Amino acid sequence: MIPVTLEITNFLPYKNPAPLDFSGIHVACLAGENGAGKSALLEAMVWALWGRARDGKRSDDELIHFGESEMRVAFTFELSGQRYQVMRQRKSGKRGQSLLELQLYDADTESWRGHSEAGIRQTQRKIDALLRIDYETFMNSAFIAQGRADEFTVKSAGDRKAVLASILGLEQWTLFEQHARDRGVALTEDVRVLEREIAAIDVELQRRAEYEQELSDAESGLNQVLEQLRAAEKDMADVEQARQGLAHARRSTDDLNDRLKQGESELADAEKELAAAQTKGDDEALRAEQAAAQSELEALDEREHERKQLAADRAEAAESAARLQGENEILIAEAEPLKQRIAALQAAMEPICPTCGQALDEGARAQLLTDLQGDLDTRRERYAEQREQYQKLTAQLKALDKSLAELEKVLKQKPGLQRKLAELGLAAASAAAAHAALAGLQKRRQRWQDTLAQDRAQLQQLQLEARKHELQLQAADERRQALERLRIEHRVATEHVGSARQKLAALDGLAQRRESRSAERDKLAERIGVYEELRVAFGKQGVPAMIIEAAVPEVEESANTLLGRMTGGRMSVRFDTQRELKSGVLRETLDIKIADELGTRNYELYSGGEAFRVNFAIRIALSKLLARRAGAQLQTVVIDEGFGTQDARGRERLLEAINAIQGDFKRVLVITHIEELKEAFPTRINVVKTAAGSTLSLG
Repeated sequence: MIPVTLEITNFLPYKNPAPLDFSGIHVACLAGENGAGKSALLEAMVWALWGRARDGKRSDDELIHFGESEMRVAFTFELSGQRYQVMRQRKSGKRGQSLLELQLYDADTESWRGHSEAGIRQTQRKIDALLRIDYETFMNSAFIAQGRADEFTVKSAGDRKAVLASILGLEQWTLFEQHARDRGVALTEDVRVLEREIAAIDVELQRRAEYEQELSDAESGLNQVLEQLRAAEKDMADVEQARQGLAHARRSTDDLNDRLKQGESELADAEKELAAAQTKGDDEALRAEQAAAQSELEALDEREHERKQLAADRAEAAESAARLQGENEILIAEAEPLKQRIAALQAAMEPICPTCGQALDEGARAQLLTDLQGDLDTRRERYAEQREQYQKLTAQLKALDKSLAELEKVLKQKPGLQRKLAELGLAAASAAAAHAALAGLQKRRQRWQDTLAQDRAQLQQLQLEARKHELQLQAADERRQALERLRIEHRVATEHVGSARQKLAALDGLAQRRESRSAERDKLAERIGVYEELRVAFGKQGVPAMIIEAAVPEVEESANTLLGRMTGGRMSVRFDTQRELKSGVLRETLDIKIADELGTRNYELYSGGEAFRVNFAIRIALSKLLARRAGAQLQTVVIDEGFGTQDARGRERLLEAINAIQGDFKRVLVITHIEELKEAFPTRINVVKTAAGSTLSLG
């Protein structure tokens, strides 16, 4: 990935700086005082590509420029001969909206065409696939962060393998190991659960003889109760007719009671409707209230026309204000070259034209200064006039907004008036209908009164009939109660038989379940063995150790190439992965040996500039290794404040090394605040902090 252009709006210290063009930049430094926003430029690139802050801790809303509600970053880069642009946008708030677009440049048509997917997540996955590198890998390879150049070398020999594992992204193997261990533990617990279940099943299976005897006893008791029940049912045949008569009387009584309740309800409704119809006679008040409501509604319609006119006036004023603001921005842009030409002409020691380079006499130079100053003053006067007009329009807009708000408050009454007018119309119609229905309601009331009198007489007759049947059935109560007891005993005996049979059937199911659980336990035991083997393979002495052993020669070779450039071939580095103890036992380690004209010594014996050269060479080598393992070519490298501990000679050597690795990278960006280093770079990106936001310029 090779940066091409970067456009920033309201991101961290930047409000709306000029776009940054990397097209002609190979090696450059980002210069500026601490806190100006040098690192924020790189953070903007990272956020555009992966939607994450460089420190991985801040939320998107925390990246928005203070006092603003929206930010935007557009980042253009080249990859495999193609040019892409990623535009990411964010609005603040709990429900803040985010936008992500990916575009591909079409060289044939010299235009951009959409390359995004249906959603943000799908588009992000496409960006990751294009880059062939994720956020973590990019940060660990392309960025040499402040204070992390010696992250690998300053560790003890015993800890360097862990650091190398972290740089190589081998944490996943630790996760694999932990997963294998956790799965083994979980499966072991599953085996224990199965064994407990099998033991409980064995205990239950031993009760088969007990359940068979229980079934025999229950079937014998059921037969005895069944004989008694049949004899009692024969005795109850004599009273069946009386019982049916009583049931019929009771059903008829219930039906008649329901009819009475319904009739009483209907009569009450008829009485209410009749009373309401008698009271709805005066509709004069309704017509007066209707007229008043109609008048108020017409007045609100006139206010609606007033609101539309105010809205049109506001739109016109807003358009004029925007036009004035745009013209003033053009005037500011036109004035800047004039200021520069005047300053150049005034500063020239000889009378030479700053534009064409031709010689001028003093009179011509004075005339040119006068003309240029006149053009500048003309633009300043026009700017002041249009600024005053813009302020007046702004005040007008505020007044119009206030008037519109007041009208909107008044117009909110319109729906309520419309509902009231409709309700009044319904009430008037209801009053007219009440007059027409009055006679019918009176006949309806009388009809229900006659019906209720007939139903009450019939109910009294049914109650007498039901009492006669109850007296007939009192003599059969004892037999009926005896029959009910026998039926209960029959139901209980049947349940006992069913329960005993269920227990025996359950034992058959348990026997099958035991076979299934035993087979499952044996399979789990085999899986436990597999996960134990995986745990060992994923452990520090397994696959991670093999990866580190394979990576060390590559890191060593790459580091020595760079270290040789920085030291004129005077120094080289060697990694020892094992150390023989006094006991003769080999111990895993990662010692760093440095060879120079004085011999071979441990890294710990070096300090200052020499140690930093080693740190830098190893860190660059690790970055290349990490990018290659991710399947990407490391084409851009960023060094953040990497010169602070170097003396003048050390900084000179390191600059020579950066120049020497130009062929390895398409872009080399160095962040520094050290003044004497700024002039050493062919290109300088100046970052200046201002009250209106940080600015960018190429030097």
